[in-house]
Amino acid sequence: MKKITVLVQSKDMDPALKTMGARGVLHIEHQNAPHSDDIAVLEEKLNHVSRAIEILPDLEKEKHVPAEPEKIVSEILHIAEKKEISLENMKKINRDIDAWKEWGDFDPEVMDDLKDKGIWVRLCKISKNELDGLPENVITEVLLKKRKIFYCAVISREEVNLPFKSLSLPDIGLQEMHGLKMREEEGLKTLGKRLKDLAVFKKALNTYRNELESLVNFNRAMAGAGRHESISYLVGYCPSSRADMLQKLAEKEKWGIVIEEPAESDKVPTLIKNPRWVEIIKPVFSMIKTIPGYKELDISFWFLLFFSVFFGMLVGDAGYGILFLLLNLIAHIRLGKSVRDKSIFFLTYVLSVSTIIWGFFTGTFFGQAYLQGKLPALLPYLTDNSNVQNLCFLIGAIHLSIAHAWRFIRKAPSLKAFAEAGWIAMLWAAYFIAKALILGGGFSRYGKWFLISGASLIILFTEPRKNIFKAIGLGIGSFLLHAMNSFTDVVSYIRLFAVGAASVAVADAFNNIAMTMGYGSFISGLMTALILLLGHTLNILLGAMAVLVHGMRLNLLEFSSHLDMEWSGVEY
Repeated sequence: MKKITVLVQSKDMDPALKTMGARGVLHIEHQNAPHSDDIAVLEEKLNHVSRAIEILPDLEKEKHVPAEPEKIVSEILHIAEKKEISLENMKKINRDIDAWKEWGDFDPEVMDDLKDKGIWVRLCKISKNELDGLPENVITEVLLKKRKIFYCAVISREEVNLPFKSLSLPDIGLQEMHGLKMREEEGLKTLGKRLKDLAVFKKALNTYRNELESLVNFNRAMAGAGRHESISYLVGYCPSSRADMLQKLAEKEKWGIVIEEPAESDKVPTLIKNPRWVEIIKPVFSMIKTIPGYKELDISFWFLLFFSVFFGMLVGDAGYGILFLLLNLIAHIRLGKSVRDKSIFFLTYVLSVSTIIWGFFTGTFFGQAYLQGKLPALLPYLTDNSNVQNLCFLIGAIHLSIAHAWRFIRKAPSLKAFAEAGWIAMLWAAYFIAKALILGGGFSRYGKWFLISGASLIILFTEPRKNIFKAIGLGIGSFLLHAMNSFTDVVSYIRLFAVGAASVAVADAFNNIAMTMGYGSFISGLMTALILLLGHTLNILLGAMAVLVHGMRLNLLEFSSHLDMEWSGVEY
């Protein structure tokens, strides 16, 4: 990135901004607070149209219908407000119906009329003891008994203090409540139909929203520009490859321009460019909203590679993988033309294939137990839990070693690079320690050499200085602070085994439950099919959650922390 400062006469700022906006190369850094009354009005309009677009239902075939956007937006928001009020009314009516349906239909106004004539009628819910303890000057009519509670009408010629609370009467009777509910339901149907009619304007509203976004950005750039007497200036960032083009444009338009390297304190935006086959991981980064800082590394390739492996191990069932593949293929065929960024389809193909491969490696197809002897694992080695745990530790050591190897390359030829080599050795020492402690067996002699050499390199080269004793002191501090983390980070990869094994166990459990029902009759066959469907659907959902929690964590926490990444970037 290059830091760009463009200077123009204030009177020429408007056309200059439009010219630069048409090129779309400058990421602007505001010099003043980008606020004004015009911006506030535009932002309010933008919020309204965005909300209106969210409210409108999708149509299978949208058409760009000419519209008066502000009028349409106003109507949509008015309908949405009426719909919200109607839904609240429905909730209240339903609560009232539930509260009074056991009393039957009565008119509260009649009871008020009786009160005016000196007859007091109160409705109460009381126990047997309270019923027996009523004063003699009242008449009690038991309308309903529910469990040990009596629903009573207490009638008297004068207002009598009762030893319990009477119910507050509703405003209307039960029959009128049902009528009101029907009217609200009809109103909701009418509002829904009108929204469906307005959905033909959705494409036009999207165009209007884009225009508003451009206007908001333009006005923010105008308000945020720096000013000095009759000169206005913009400060921003531009990819190095396009700086020459911007300079030629400035010469043509007679602007002043300064092109320089960003300073350490500058908040430089991040522009990520990858080959198309690596770009398929972009939907994941968009979902979790993470951008590496300008001076941080782009881990897209390694994220894609290991995320695919983690996905396969966590879901771990060839049957699920084939199901994902088929559903994704159908979605791609049906929706491919309407989806601009097709990365999500290609990413799902990769993840599905990874799941299928791991499933066939371990002999897992909608479970494992029922297949013993029928579908042999392609890699019998992976059917042993100890071997899979060992593989998890191995993957962890490799994954984290890549992070430190990357840091080694970036620090070379500085002596500090040797400290990264030391951390790689420590990770492999942690691998052998994990094997010894968790899987049993002695501590390998290779592990001892990794531990000794790694600790030595870290202590000597973490902060190399002329004063060797100070350097060693700083190195020991770093070693003691991070050595245990290296071990726990490698061990944390055992989650791949634990979650994968749990997924297989859940699938087998539902298979066993379903098989106990059998297929002897239509009902039992239906129940078996239902149990299998619900069980495996639940297991797939749990697998998806596991991928989000564990698959993401191993990349964004363990791997990224060993790369010393903070994910503090701003997208260009």
